[in-house]
Amino acid sequence: MNFYHAVETLLVPLIVLVCALSVLARYAPRTRELVKAWLAASLGGSAATGWRQRAVAWLAPQAAAGCASGCDSGGGNTCDSSTAQGEQPAPGKQAGEQVIRFVAKR
Repeated sequence: MNFYHAVETLLVPLIVLVCALSVLARYAPRTRELVKAWLAASLGGSAATGWRQRAVAWLAPQAAAGCASGCDSGGGNTCDSSTAQGEQPAPGKQAGEQVIRFVAKR
């Protein structure tokens, strides 16, 4: 095995792992924050010193709320990004409702 194959054997799985973690972070934000909190606690939490304290501060879960959290909070979601402030829906329509028309092709 030469140097090229050794680097390739180490580099390709590392790239695949980083991409998989990136996809997981994008599509599973709650799981990402739980893993980060677990890692921070395993490094010593608030009692850590030195490099571990900096790592805990970097891994500490970010307090994101509302629309920026990436997580659906359920039925009481109050994100009003699709309507302007003070804009009222037309009578007989609910906010965010869109009309869909089906047209036959000829």
